[in-house]
Amino acid sequence: MLNLRALIVDDSAIVRTQLRNEIREVVPDCHVFEVEGVLEAGRFLLRGVPDVLFLDLNMPNINGIELLKKFDSVLAGRRPPIVVSISTDTRPATIEALKERGAYALLPKPFDKSKVAMLLLRIVKMVQSRRVLIVDDSATVRSVVKRIVKHSRFKLDVEEAASGADAIRLFRSGGFDLAFIDVEMPGIDGLEAAGEILYSSGDAHVVLMSGKDDEAIRRAASHIGVDFFLKKPFYARDV
Repeated sequence: MLNLRALIVDDSAIVRTQLRNEIREVVPDCHVFEVEGVLEAGRFLLRGVPDVLFLDLNMPNINGIELLKKFDSVLAGRRPPIVVSISTDTRPATIEALKERGAYALLPKPFDKSKVAMLLLRIVKMVQSRRVLIVDDSATVRSVVKRIVKHSRFKLDVEEAASGADAIRLFRSGGFDLAFIDVEMPGIDGLEAAGEILYSSGDAHVVLMSGKDDEAIRRAASHIGVDFFLKKPFYARDV
């Protein structure tokens, strides 16, 4: 059973009640907490981090954007919640400011029940634990990718493999959802490993990594069902 925890931050009791009811229509077992201001939200986050934070942008005294600016210091290295901003302000400048501060989505007021439901279903998938395998013969590359992945907003259990053969063996044992695989490896290369994994694990997803931006590799990757291709060197935002 999914143990979803949500925090609603809004100075309107009516808005909090409406959103709480709509959340529980979609996720009946969701633990919903409510506070009416940013200072109370900050104190809540010091004690524990919810899976999703519904944050009103337009509150008296300190607004929601100010809380997002202080997120790093409040969370102190803990995994951030999925931030859903709730506001009547849907201007492009506001949306861009939210993206820059790590917000996942903007939920306009007044709430559309279908949009709330669709958003919650996406969030439920995001907070479910997934197993990730990072495959590269370079320990340095594995460490970099692992660090990036572990700091994402998703709940991921990350393991490593140093060769294509090890990757295939681990996938055959079952349980992995996603693999980042280097193309240029000795022995069984990344394309061969990816093909074997995708053939034997129908639900898995593969991201290939390569120092070569070779169109032939990209075509071959697409042909066997690879989801994405990362050109080395890459940045955290690419991952």
